[in-house]
Amino acid sequence: MKSKLQNLSELVARAGDIFESKAGAIDTLMGIMDKTLRNQGIPADAVTIDCIPLNKRIVILLHDDKPDFVSIALGNKEGDIYSSSEHELSTISETKIVEIMDVNFIS
Repeated sequence: MKSKLQNLSELVARAGDIFESKAGAIDTLMGIMDKTLRNQGIPADAVTIDCIPLNKRIVILLHDDKPDFVSIALGNKEGDIYSSSEHELSTISETKIVEIMDVNFIS
């Protein structure tokens, strides 16, 4: 696993723990896509956060051609994307991920 993906996945895991302590009844599942996208011809890695009971998913993408940025896509488990945004990788923190989870899984 590439170091950026590993660092991002560890950050998301810590954010998931924080979110769980706040919103205990809402279960989430984290996934790492380090080969799936590449096998489909997409030069990127991703970390996913799923909320299965609500059929919602957050995908945080690390594109090879934009190494200092991440794309955050909000959608559902089937792959429909409702919105996406781009952020500097250096601005992504546990707090930022928890805020995104709050908005998408609670609000």
